[in-house]
Amino acid sequence: MLGSISTRFARAASRFVRSRPAHVEWPSGVVSFTFDDFPKSALSAGGALLEKYGRRGTYYTSLALAGSAGDMGAMFDADDARAAHARGHELACHTHSHLNCSRTATGAILADIDENASAFAALLDGFAPVNFAFPFGALSLGAKHALAGRFASCRGIGWGINSGTIDLANLSSTRIYSRDFDQVAVRRLIDRNRALGGWLIFYTHDVAPLPSSYGCTPAQLEATIAYAAERCEVLPVREVVGRLTPTA
Repeated sequence: MLGSISTRFARAASRFVRSRPAHVEWPSGVVSFTFDDFPKSALSAGGALLEKYGRRGTYYTSLALAGSAGDMGAMFDADDARAAHARGHELACHTHSHLNCSRTATGAILADIDENASAFAALLDGFAPVNFAFPFGALSLGAKHALAGRFASCRGIGWGINSGTIDLANLSSTRIYSRDFDQVAVRRLIDRNRALGGWLIFYTHDVAPLPSSYGCTPAQLEATIAYAAERCEVLPVREVVGRLTPTA
């Protein structure tokens, strides 16, 4: 119970303590589609849908999960990671062992991230991920400050649109989960982002006809991709970050 309260406090506090301020002013808005943990279906179904519309996504990857399986089905393997990279999707860091960063000492987090970086470099001829997402959306202020200097961006799971002055060390995002999917609400959010000239980041996990509690169906994902592609730019995280203006 205390751990849960501590995590919620850290998330709330981090919303008000900006480690990496930047400014978003994107005419007509921009949307990114991201996948956490990288189940196989996130590429075979999710990636294929993005490619159908000529778009690409961001895959937050913990390489220690390669070849495993669980509630989200089979996880990615080395060939999936290579395929995603070759097809123009972004591979990003999610720690190596899917750490809870709110409960782990900063030194241990950085060591785990170094291990993921070494594994990426070995897998993809020196490739280094430049963006990060907190597993479980869990963070501490110490982890946030440490990782702000390590990555171009860190994404959380705090709901919202990134507009105006934002924090690249704890980007807001919006889940696409089958259990609470509302197509009308999603369209309104995309239109709101367009009006604000902001950056809307969606996240999910598996993409399957009968998804886990953390995933969505192909039809739900396609409905979201199709509407976003019609209304605004759709880009991987790396391409959006590269075009933002840092602020003092």
